[in-house]
Amino acid sequence: MPPDRGGRPDVFAVERGPGGCRLTRRSMVGLMTAGVAAAMFPAAARAACSTGAFAHEILLGNLSFFPDGTTLITAGRDLFVKFWAVSSGALFRTIPTDQVPYALAISPDGKWIAVGMALGDLALWSADGSNRRTLTGHRDTVGAVAFTPNSQKLVSASLDRTTKVWSVQDATLLQSFTDTTDAMSQVAVPPQGRFLMSAGTQVYLRLLADGTTLATRPGTVLAVSPDGGLLATHDQQNLYLSAFPSLDPIGSVAEPVSAISLAFSGDGKFLAVSFGCAGPRLYSVPALKLVSGLGPSEGLSLSLAGDSFGHYLAVASGKNIQLYSLPQGNPAPLCFMDVAASSPAANGTQYTRKGVNYTVPCGVPIPAGAVCTCNCVPGSCPCVQDGGVTCCDCVSDSGCSCVSDTGCGCVSDTGCSCVADCGCVSDTGFCGCVSDTGCSCVSDSGCGCVSDCGCVSDTGCSCDSDYGCGCVSDYGCGCVSDSGCGCVSDSGCGCDGDSGCGCDGDSG
Repeated sequence: MPPDRGGRPDVFAVERGPGGCRLTRRSMVGLMTAGVAAAMFPAAARAACSTGAFAHEILLGNLSFFPDGTTLITAGRDLFVKFWAVSSGALFRTIPTDQVPYALAISPDGKWIAVGMALGDLALWSADGSNRRTLTGHRDTVGAVAFTPNSQKLVSASLDRTTKVWSVQDATLLQSFTDTTDAMSQVAVPPQGRFLMSAGTQVYLRLLADGTTLATRPGTVLAVSPDGGLLATHDQQNLYLSAFPSLDPIGSVAEPVSAISLAFSGDGKFLAVSFGCAGPRLYSVPALKLVSGLGPSEGLSLSLAGDSFGHYLAVASGKNIQLYSLPQGNPAPLCFMDVAASSPAANGTQYTRKGVNYTVPCGVPIPAGAVCTCNCVPGSCPCVQDGGVTCCDCVSDSGCSCVSDTGCGCVSDTGCSCVADCGCVSDTGFCGCVSDTGCSCVSDSGCGCVSDCGCVSDTGCSCDSDYGCGCVSDYGCGCVSDSGCGCVSDSGCGCDGDSGCGCDGDSG
């Protein structure tokens, strides 16, 4: 994380080993039960991103689809919320957060985004993130948020052991319930005036009006079907399906692996389960018959989400997004990549369409009506020192044929601190040269001036050969040979080519 972004976020460090994954640093929110699978499920062939391509710089914690199914948003431990076009995987908006975002929800009407963060921060954003309001009241990490079906209220749960209900329109606190049990880690609000929460090893059914607990069921994670008629829970031994709100059992299947997240498909016909580092699994509903093992995971999988139409399932996988098409659960041939979070080995294309800037991996077609901004943007890389100047995050942009080099933040690269950018107009003043215009030295090949000894007119350049170098004078240059002249100096030679000049050492 860049040093100017504040303190170090509370993140997971995940190490993969022969027995699965090991968490070397724990999160504060709702993942105390995150045991890890000991075996990987059968892997489906998946369209992979190029080496070093990532959606987030650090662990991706949450993701959710907008109701129209065209946009996916993600929240990462790198303090960024990002917006992606589902059809192409293109990144088109990035919003920084003040604290690490641990919870994310989109209102059913698609007009609002709720972000629960560390230190009690809770934000309510308009759909595009332009209008942001702070909901003040929690005193510790907000680990769960959910909107009511009519989008008029927001329910939040915090490590401060309180559950709060907010007015979305007024951004005001309506009710606050204090919990004496474990801090609630998940929230779901079905349409019957009730809400569900998980805490420790129990799932609680409560009244939205006053927080009264109506019933409990074993479970550490939960999900409610889109129509509110089904409840899925997992107690780290079995996956259960129950009718809602009666909680009458419908079916169960043995899954003796610690589950992290559950999610129904948008049409309610499928249920997905994620298990840490093991690949997620897809079940049919209500039979709970295994449809597909959606793996392997590229890292700790903390979140699942289905689009409203039942077309896709999105999986948070380490620092990446995996997208699967339904009903078969086949991997979608898309790569969700942010060049700012990726390594230099991964390149992207940037384009503008209808005033919005998009980034996609190199090779992804640009849609009709779009204008290329840069067709070869390298991934982020450590800054380096060049002539005492700290370079921008592009060591080399060779091959970028666009007018503007957005990776460098300069239009003509004049004075740009990149080490090499062969599309430079002029680096006058950067290499220490007064003017190297027209200089054809090998070290300046194609760039105008990468390094040319800091010479004004090549005097004192100490070149082995100045042939073709464009030197004004060879006097004092220390050249061994000057195009067959054989002179240490041409001073007094008086000939252009020295041939037949009669000078000492000149042939003829």
